[in-house]
Amino acid sequence: MIKKELHLKPDNEQEAADGRLSCFVDISRNGIQLLKLNDAFKTTEFVSWSFPNSETDAVWTENVNEVLTDEAFRSAVAEIPYKFSVSDCHLTIVPETLFEDEVAKSQIEFLFGESGESKVITQKLSNTDAVCVIRIPNALAQKIAEPINSSFITWVDGLLGNSSGIKVNVTLNEKRFSLTIQKDGKLLFSNWFNHSKPDDVLYFLMASLESMNILHSDAELILSGRVDKGDEVYSILSRFISKISFAKRPKNLTYSYSFNQIPEHRFPFILAAACA
Repeated sequence: MIKKELHLKPDNEQEAADGRLSCFVDISRNGIQLLKLNDAFKTTEFVSWSFPNSETDAVWTENVNEVLTDEAFRSAVAEIPYKFSVSDCHLTIVPETLFEDEVAKSQIEFLFGESGESKVITQKLSNTDAVCVIRIPNALAQKIAEPINSSFITWVDGLLGNSSGIKVNVTLNEKRFSLTIQKDGKLLFSNWFNHSKPDDVLYFLMASLESMNILHSDAELILSGRVDKGDEVYSILSRFISKISFAKRPKNLTYSYSFNQIPEHRFPFILAAACA
């Protein structure tokens, strides 16, 4: 069920043996990615483990634990300091003027239901006046070191700032996709949706644009995650959105030659976490 789907190795042995490395581990409902950087902010190694989408917290925690205790993972991190991040849809973004720490738990329970077996954490966005409230299963939180951040929110935060026009970012994984809309560098909308067929992605995209009175002809669509040119999702979206492209990797990192084996848009969240 759990497999190591990808292993990108350093350009040379010296990079792999260099003791000045840092390591980032990102956990999602359908996999774990591990990224190593040297002190020159060059990616030296990348490993991705995948497992079926974990619909329940118990299954998710079990899958994560199996990877983290596996010899392959422990050998990969070795003695290198590493930080954890989590990519999940159980979160909400609250304007800072409306945020109160003492009601953060009730805010997230209102959206996703009560859960006595969870940890609620907050994360400030630096490029907009907002705070993210994040819920993580207690059993999972106990297996990973703090501080724990949302790689998704770190990625959203990085989208904001100096840009013009309407940008729509869609990032797809196995069962869900995120939809983030910004105008002139300011966040208008961010949410996650379930999808089982390509039409679902189009439906939620067009409905979200319509709810904000945005013409689809005015939007620039940027895709990332598990989507490629020519597949069904891309084909159906390109019929309605003329300005469509794929996300690029962060420019404040440099990359080992092995990264040429994968599309630039494939793993946006782990790269965002490494840039934070």
